[in-house]
Amino acid sequence: MRNRSDRMGDEIRRIMASLVPRRLNDPRINENVSITAVDLSRDLGNARIYYSVYGDDKAREGVQAAFEKAKGFLRTELASQMRSRKVPRLHFIEDRSIREGEAMDELIRKVREQDEAAARRRQEEEQDETVPGGGEPTA
Repeated sequence: MRNRSDRMGDEIRRIMASLVPRRLNDPRINENVSITAVDLSRDLGNARIYYSVYGDDKAREGVQAAFEKAKGFLRTELASQMRSRKVPRLHFIEDRSIREGEAMDELIRKVREQDEAAARRRQEEEQDETVPGGGEPTA
């Protein structure tokens, strides 16, 4: 059975995911921003809201500044939609797991390409060492 902070965290994530694109009119926050998770403290006083941004460093900094500016508005909106008397303080944290995963995928892709190129070179070298007609390799 899940505890109260987990259930409230899920509710906050659901509400925030609908609030951010619909109610925030800040141009720095657009469709490239998504709420990925919410961790709520045991006393329900603080909520760490994790978000991901698809874009460059400038876009990420702009989104962080926009969330800091809209923190009070979002907390008020959250209070009007929650079924709890206590509304936590909001702390916005960028979720870098998607960005780190993309970097790992890129590294894996590069290593695969290098391995395939090395395998082709070895295969070509083996073909060059054999003499046509079934003879033994010459040294």
